Amino acid sequence: MDGMLEKRKRAGWLALTVANAAIDLFLPTVVFALLAPTGLPAVIRLSVGGTLLAAKAIGGGLQTGGFRWRFAGTVTAVSTAVLVGCHLGGLGDTPSMVASTVVAGLIIVGDLLRTRLRGSGTHPIDRFAVLVLAEVVAGIVLTSISGDARFVLARSSLYLAVAGIVILATAWTAHPFMRDALKPIAAKGDPLRAEGFDRTWSKSARFRMIYRFVTATLGLVLLADAALRVVVIYSYSADQAGESSLVSGLPLIVLVGLWLFINRTFVVPRALRILEVEMAQAQRIPDAELSAG
Repeated sequence: MDGMLEKRKRAGWLALTVANAAIDLFLPTVVFALLAPTGLPAVIRLSVGGTLLAAKAIGGGLQTGGFRWRFAGTVTAVSTAVLVGCHLGGLGDTPSMVASTVVAGLIIVGDLLRTRLRGSGTHPIDRFAVLVLAEVVAGIVLTSISGDARFVLARSSLYLAVAGIVILATAWTAHPFMRDALKPIAAKGDPLRAEGFDRTWSKSARFRMIYRFVTATLGLVLLADAALRVVVIYSYSADQAGESSLVSGLPLIVLVGLWLFINRTFVVPRALRILEVEMAQAQRIPDAELSAG
């Protein structure tokens, strides 16, 4: 019964992970199409979709169970209002996008400061917020260069590249990205297993190498998709922004699908077996002490 329950939990987590990725891939395109009747320029419609996607990234992954709906909604509402308001006020497409991006950046900075200061710094900085903040700063530079709809679409490649570099860089730190992401799943909500996970990390070089490998390969997947996305986007004309946005998301589906299959089938299970050995050894030590007593 416990085995079936665990399989269902894993299946549910995987389904939410896939849904989360699908939203990331197609949200800008869906918003772009839905706003077509408004008559807004393509770059404005794409920027609204990008604002929603950035807000979602700040809120956190859906599979985490702790999505920050209120904060994501605030970022979406304020940034979109500034974007559309500036455009309708005659400010121009590029200045409107820059104004919206600056506002989003200020909101994120404010949240980072609030999170850091609350509890005298006991709350760690949200990695997703830091990543999005870096993307926002880069977005200001890019949106000030060109108003071409393809160029705006290509901004997502920069975001993916930044994410890939950040994730790849963590692979050689004490806290690789996927170590922190997968630890709660390996722990199964059990504090003893969480402690066992940390002990295994300290003891086993093979255990560490597995999570470094999973992290590094994810970073490389994002970097590869960033390059492919630019190639696909610019293979279409500027008037085919919607089509190129949809097609440019396909490589990431394939790459992430292969990454998930390989790591979940062949790599991560090896780490879990090492953890199970550690938990079994930890259980035998108290039993031996009890017998000796």
